[in-house]
Amino acid sequence: MSNPKKNASIVWKHFRRDPNTPDVATCSICNNKYKRSNGTTNLLDHLKRKHFTVLCRDELQHTETEQIEEDRNQPGTSGERQSTGVLSPCNNPVMAVTSVVKPVLKRQKQLLLSNRFGTPSENQVRAFHEAIVKMIAEDLQPLSIVENSGFRSMIQLLDPRYEIPSRRSLGRTIIPRIFSTVQSKVEALLNEARHVAITTDIWTSMNTDSYLTMTVHFLSQTQLKTLVLCTKKLDCNHTGANICEIMREELNKWNIFEKVVAVVTDGGANIKSAVRHMGLSHLPCTAHKLNLIVQKALELSDNEEIGPDDNTDESDLKKIFKKCRNIVGFFKRSEVGNRMLVEKQKQLGNETVLKLKQDVRTRWNSTFLMLERLIKLKEPLTIVMMTLKGAPTNLSSEEWNIIEDMIPLLRPFDKLTVELSAEHYPMISMVIPLIRGLQSSLASKNPNTQLGIFIKNRLMENTTKRFDSLEEQTLTPHFSRATLLDPRCKKVVFGLEVNAKEAETCLVSETAALISNVSNTGK
Repeated sequence: MSNPKKNASIVWKHFRRDPNTPDVATCSICNNKYKRSNGTTNLLDHLKRKHFTVLCRDELQHTETEQIEEDRNQPGTSGERQSTGVLSPCNNPVMAVTSVVKPVLKRQKQLLLSNRFGTPSENQVRAFHEAIVKMIAEDLQPLSIVENSGFRSMIQLLDPRYEIPSRRSLGRTIIPRIFSTVQSKVEALLNEARHVAITTDIWTSMNTDSYLTMTVHFLSQTQLKTLVLCTKKLDCNHTGANICEIMREELNKWNIFEKVVAVVTDGGANIKSAVRHMGLSHLPCTAHKLNLIVQKALELSDNEEIGPDDNTDESDLKKIFKKCRNIVGFFKRSEVGNRMLVEKQKQLGNETVLKLKQDVRTRWNSTFLMLERLIKLKEPLTIVMMTLKGAPTNLSSEEWNIIEDMIPLLRPFDKLTVELSAEHYPMISMVIPLIRGLQSSLASKNPNTQLGIFIKNRLMENTTKRFDSLEEQTLTPHFSRATLLDPRCKKVVFGLEVNAKEAETCLVSETAALISNVSNTGK
């Protein structure tokens, strides 16, 4: 193969020609073959896409070589002296000036190339800023993360061209700019929405500060959108009037007060009063009701002591939960106990090493998860507690049986809570069939212990009490009407046929009124 010409393309440093296929060249780096037709554009595109770093390095070397060759061809100059920037011993002042200027030109070419490939564009910098702000918002990270050495080292490794903004710049410039952009997008979406629903709740932070969060739900091109409107700190008393004023101000700020069709809240008297003062339709949160049902059935409270009014079953239940929490707390605090529990699981051949879970009194799901994890670790837990000094009292055989009876009773509530917490599709039409399924599931369970039977009866009693009027048209008519309109449910899922007929009558009357209003408006 003949040597490439002096002015041949730089791509031939990394491509091989084949005499048998003159229109195809092979990459020397990845050994892939590419058609080249009559030029090298396709080959150069491959180097730019797949071997950009190598191409940049060769271009720099090629530029330096051309500069040195040009210097050597200058009369009365020496390439060696020219490269060191020393004046040649000649009397021609023009040559002396040239020998000094040449290295400056050489550095200038390198600087231009560096500017071309080494500086991120404004769009890239903006994308980097937005990615950091999104990470801070979604992962609940502090603004000071941009000053952490580990974070800065990682960003420097991923793209050393990007200059990480300071915490001050992030909080005073970048986040307000991004917030303004997002706010404009949210306003545009809400202006297009015809109807919206609001969910709201009051919660307390670890610093005992109270906040009110409002979330809006609406359809945008057949897709359900969920956006947080605000999280406001409450510096006033949590009365219905004060909450009403805050919510009304926020809804008017986004120009959606007239579009609100329903407000979903828990059963707190103050929040229900606030919705009533605004004249909006109120819907109770089904997941919150499920939480109250289980908490009431299990007597979950901060008070673990057995009171004089507690019956035998309630006192036995409190004793079991107290023992469970002591066991979990011990292994959470004891490094030796936790290590022995892990080793015992490996010795018994467990595929996955599990850890105990501590419950939180205000979330009944965590109590269910704690009991479920204790049952899974029953064997290694019992063995380890027998060998550990200072370990708490283990559960008796009867108490283990009671926990095994409780788990099948609580699992449907856990699955139902997760199902009702979905955000990507509406769930109001599925509440009635899900509650009916829950009641049917509870009725089919057959606990083997007396306390298990007691808990089952309590769960069924509280479920009936909380959801007895769910199908009626008195307090919460939206559930039955939505269920009736759902083609998956219709009248089949209703517990009583009379409730389905009443919902149908109300829907027919409401539809007739809407048609009449449209006709009168048209005239």
